[in-house]
Amino acid sequence: MAKHLSKEMYSEASRTGVTFTEILGTVSPSKIESLDAFEFALMERGINPKKGTVEQFYTSTENSILFPEFINRNVRIGLTQSSKKEVVPEDLIATTVFIDSGLYEAVKAEFSEKEVEYKRISEGAKFPSVTISKGDKEIRLVKIGVNLNAPYEALRRMKLPLLATHIQLLGRRLRQTMVAIAVHTLVNGDGNGNQATINQRAMSYATLVEFLLAMSPWESTIWFAKKELIEELLLLPELQGSGLFNTSEGGLAKLLGNPLKKFEWPKTDLGNNQLFQVDKNAALELIKEAGSELAETDKVITRQTEQTSISLVFGMSKIFDEAAIIFEKLVQQ
Repeated sequence: MAKHLSKEMYSEASRTGVTFTEILGTVSPSKIESLDAFEFALMERGINPKKGTVEQFYTSTENSILFPEFINRNVRIGLTQSSKKEVVPEDLIATTVFIDSGLYEAVKAEFSEKEVEYKRISEGAKFPSVTISKGDKEIRLVKIGVNLNAPYEALRRMKLPLLATHIQLLGRRLRQTMVAIAVHTLVNGDGNGNQATINQRAMSYATLVEFLLAMSPWESTIWFAKKELIEELLLLPELQGSGLFNTSEGGLAKLLGNPLKKFEWPKTDLGNNQLFQVDKNAALELIKEAGSELAETDKVITRQTEQTSISLVFGMSKIFDEAAIIFEKLVQQ
């Protein structure tokens, strides 16, 4: 049997900025190549995540130690799942950094406006330069979350695959909020005077072509908009045709050669009538609090699953302003 497990392992994971599974791998590594340390620990204790029930996690204290990680892993699946139709964080984020505090000092890069001439540079002439400096304001992290309102008596006989499906859905809800915060940052900036310039124009094929060519020096990796604008775009006469849709993979249309996805955020008018063109390789930096737990470990271990919160602490910083441009449909009054 594996080394004795304790809830302090979650504290160590939080302190060192890794997952419980990674800590478990150092003290009780898997003896089966196809299983990671957590999966091996479940197998040793007779807990089958494809057939078992929640109450198996509470047949012993050690088993209960594993339950928060079961929840966390399924939240992460929901958070990181790709989508063919909906925009997800990985469509917008270039890089991720982990920090220990709730504030992050942003970095700003600016290229000089000096023109590059395609001829031999004379001795002593200056090259175009890039200036890297600190942002005027620090990025403040935010906490988002959902409540798991499920008393233990309601969960105990629940099959683990069914619970996993529900927990992954909670992760997808968190993912949706992450995307909304990313879009808000693209539009309004991160507090360092880097709000987007929004091009308001009447909707037409000609203005779409103009918008396509407006991004420079970056190259768009995704276009996205809310459902209502996508419907209007795809009904433009110039965009009709069966070749428009990626039916073989189940995705939405490619718009002028660019992958098109839907931005789901009905709670506010964020993104209304707006079409976004983004180069994910240069648009946003995700800042995450190192070791911030997803599920409330103590509550889960002690069967206090009613009103248990699942949360995430993070922030967004714009890298290059020009790596995201926005077209806004001019609405006739």
